[in-house]
Amino acid sequence: MAPESQDPQDYRHPPHQLAIWSVIGLAVLMVIGLISVRLDHQPDTSRNYPSRPLISDAPPVLLPPPPMSDEYVPCSDCHEDEKPNPERRELKDEHDLMKLQHGELWCLHCHDLANREKLRLADSALVGFEESWRLCTQCHGKKLADWKAGVHGKRTGSWRGPKEYWNCVACHNPHEPLYKPLEPKPPPLRPTQITLDGSEATEVAHEEP
Repeated sequence: MAPESQDPQDYRHPPHQLAIWSVIGLAVLMVIGLISVRLDHQPDTSRNYPSRPLISDAPPVLLPPPPMSDEYVPCSDCHEDEKPNPERRELKDEHDLMKLQHGELWCLHCHDLANREKLRLADSALVGFEESWRLCTQCHGKKLADWKAGVHGKRTGSWRGPKEYWNCVACHNPHEPLYKPLEPKPPPLRPTQITLDGSEATEVAHEEP
């Protein structure tokens, strides 16, 4: 028996598939059209657009360090006639009350042996006490970046104007720079624990009904 002939309409796509392909084709055409319109309206970067100069950031102003003790400064009052002794030792004379808790550092890691009025950097350059931040940041490079950004330490001034930076020794003791642990304060009183005269009162427990 010969096979039955198939209806040509059986090879056609169902109507719902034709609708899906029509929507996809229309969406593709819309995307291509939007891209072409966007490219045609790009600004001409070769034009000289009017511009105004930005306000230059003012250089930072370094505030002077706090005054040092008149008992030790100037250092040359005592060291001028003394023969320098570079040997690392325990200080038992004038500086016996000074604690040195700064890693493995000793006096001559920071102070110059010949000129006691200067601090000595790692490259042997001498700086004054007012520039002690240059000495500190040789080892504390990460803190230097934070300090310049205003994250570490204290900085005053304006956003777009002069900025005043506090020196390291304004907050840290250079010989004992670590902060001592702070003792926690008691928690604040509840309103029911405070009387009208501001004194502490005993809180009265209220029973739930």
